Amino acid sequence: MTEVSNVLTADKAAQELGYHVGHLYRLLAAGDVRGQKWAGRVWMIDRREVERVKALQDENGRLLKGQR
Repeated sequence: MTEVSNVLTADKAAQELGYHVGHLYRLLAAGDVRGQKWAGRVWMIDRREVERVKALQDENGRLLKGQR
C-alpha cells in the first residue's frame, strides 16, 4: 500500500507536471496516467507515477507518443 506522504492530489500533481488539472483528469480517465479515486471522487496520484510521467515528457511538457 502507498504511504499517504507519497500521494499527491490531482491539483498538486498537475502543478508538478506543468499541466492544467483538467488535462490531468483527461489523462487519468484515458489511463495514460495512473491514479486512484479516493472516496469515489478525489483523484490521488503516487509521487512515483508523477516522476514516471515527468521522465516521458518532451521539452514542451507533452507526453511522448507511444510512451504513455
